[in-house]
Amino acid sequence: MITDNVEQRSLEWHRMRCGCITGSKVADIMKSGRKKDEVFSDTAKAYLFQVAGERMFNPAFLNDDDIFQDYIDQVSVNTKAMQWGADQEDAAKALYMQMNFPEGEMAELSSCKHDTIPYFAASPDGAIYCRDGEDLKIIEVKCPNINTYMKYRTLIHDAASLKETEPKYYWQMMAEMSCTGAKGGIFIVYCPWLSKPIHWAEIDRVEDDIKLMEDRVILGNDFINEIINN
Repeated sequence: MITDNVEQRSLEWHRMRCGCITGSKVADIMKSGRKKDEVFSDTAKAYLFQVAGERMFNPAFLNDDDIFQDYIDQVSVNTKAMQWGADQEDAAKALYMQMNFPEGEMAELSSCKHDTIPYFAASPDGAIYCRDGEDLKIIEVKCPNINTYMKYRTLIHDAASLKETEPKYYWQMMAEMSCTGAKGGIFIVYCPWLSKPIHWAEIDRVEDDIKLMEDRVILGNDFINEIINN
């Protein structure tokens, strides 16, 4: 695991991830196109075109904070609800640790790059070590609206139900395990207004799906290289 030790969502964090296929977007490249021999769907291609452009970013602009911030503002989706959710993450992690590891500490991770696959990175919301520090588990926190919280609380209990209910978060967690080498993860859902404000599920590492995803990332890099070298 190669980690860039910068604060998540900071400008430097965005800069470190620029040109990478990332865990939060890897689900986009998991679907093939409608035609028989079409490797990627239109959604996947749109994302890969964006990443290709980022790899051709003018270095002078990449390193200019004002210009690069303009680019991030253009491509980022950050609604009021999304910002509210991001603001609740620390409270969610603190409550989870209080209920499960009251004397423990959750590690903060930044952008973690895959050891062998170039331009593949993921940013878990945290990590804990289990069994006397031997097994690393990544943490992924979601703080949705109240109806989505109740949906997740009812339907998501393990890797299979996460994959069925919310595939994009399943693939995100598989990417985080792939990039960190983690043995598993904890999917946490938090809604502070409720009497039972937190729900979590143990998400096992699914090796077959990780291999499938890594192969898709490699194909994505090949697709991007063809665009850049055209």
